[in-house]
Amino acid sequence: MHQEIRTHQEIRMYQETGVTVMGIFEKMEQHAHEQLIFCYNKPTNLKAIIAIHNTTLGNAIGGCRLWRYKAEKDALDDALILSEIMTCQSSIADSDTGGGKIVLWHDFDKPPDEAYFRALGRFIEGLKGRIVTYPDLGTDTKDMRYIKRETDYVMLFGAPTGGAESAEITACGVYWGMKACAKEVYGRSELDGLVIAIQGVGSVGTKLTDYLMQEGVKLVITDLNYDRLKNVQDRYSQTKIVKPEEILSAECDILSPCALGPVITKKNISALRCKIIVGPAYNILEDISLSEELRKREILCAPDFVVNCGEMFLTEDAFKILSKEQALASAKKIYDIMAKVIAKSKKENISTYEAAHLIAQERIRKVGAIKDILKSPVIFSQRGGQKE
Repeated sequence: MHQEIRTHQEIRMYQETGVTVMGIFEKMEQHAHEQLIFCYNKPTNLKAIIAIHNTTLGNAIGGCRLWRYKAEKDALDDALILSEIMTCQSSIADSDTGGGKIVLWHDFDKPPDEAYFRALGRFIEGLKGRIVTYPDLGTDTKDMRYIKRETDYVMLFGAPTGGAESAEITACGVYWGMKACAKEVYGRSELDGLVIAIQGVGSVGTKLTDYLMQEGVKLVITDLNYDRLKNVQDRYSQTKIVKPEEILSAECDILSPCALGPVITKKNISALRCKIIVGPAYNILEDISLSEELRKREILCAPDFVVNCGEMFLTEDAFKILSKEQALASAKKIYDIMAKVIAKSKKENISTYEAAHLIAQERIRKVGAIKDILKSPVIFSQRGGQKE
C-alpha cells in the first residue's frame, strides 16, 4: 500500500537538516516518493529528473520545468518538493491522478532544441504512462510538440490545440479562491471596492487583473519588467504601480503573489498590511510554520497548491483537453474547495495549510484502502496453476 503524503512541514524539513549529507533513498523516504528517474543524453546535453511521488489516485501528472539551477541538488530538491505538491493538488482537486514532476537542469548557454526535447520524449515513453507532462516554467507548447513526436504522454495547452490557455485557467482559479476568502473575512464574495496588490504581472498575473477589474477593484501592482507594468496600466489607467520592495508592505485588502517564491519570510512577515493572501506562486511561504504565524495575526492565507490548481481542470483524464468554456467552469470549483479548507481550519483551530493537507491525505487514504479489491478474475489452468 502506498504511504500517505507527508505534511507540508515535512516536505520542507529536509531543507533545514543538511541535504548535502542525505542520500537519494533517504530523501525519497522522507518525502514518501515511489520513483525517481535520472535521464541523461550526451549528444543533446539533456539532464532530466523525473519524480513520481504517489500514484494511489492514478498515474502521475506534472509539469515539465526547465531552469538554470545553480547545482544538481537544487534541481533534485525542486523535483521532490513540486512532485509532492502535485500529489496534494491532485487529491484536493478531486482528480484521478497522482503527483509527479519533470525537472530539466539547463546548465549550458545554447537554448534546447528539437532533439533535446525529443530525447526527453523517449525517456517519458519508456515509462509507459507512469507520468504525463505539460508546459511549466521555462517550457511552452512548442517544446511539448517536440516531446509529443516521441510519446503520447504529454498534454498540449493553448489556442493552437483548441484548448484553454493554462495561464487563464490558473488565474480563474485564483480569482474564485479570492472570492471564497473574501466571503470568510468580509462576509461577501464580491470584490468590488477592495484593494488588491499583485506581485508579478506575467502571464497569470495579467490574466488575473482582467478578472479582478470586472468587479471594479482597486489595483496595486509591481513587477521587475516595466513593459508588463505599462501593459496593465495602459488598459486600466487607475492602476497604481509601486516598487517591488514596496508591494508586501502596501496597504491592501488582498495580497496576491504571482511571482516566484518564497515570498513571505520570517523577516518580512511583520511588514504585511493585508487581511488575505491568495496567489498562484508556488512556495509562497519560506517556511510552513509561517502559516500558523499568519493565522495568529488574523491574516487568512490560501494554500498555494489549492488556489493554483486550475490546471487540474484542463482535462477530464490525462489526454482529453476540455474546451475553454468547460475548463473555466470547472475552475470555479476552487471556491468550494477553498471554503472547505477554511471551514476545517476554523473547526480544528489549525492553519489553512495544515487543513488542506489533511483533506488531501484523507482522500488518498480512503481510496488507497480499496486498492486491494481484485478487479480482474483469477483464471485457473487445467494443470492446477493460476494466472490472472
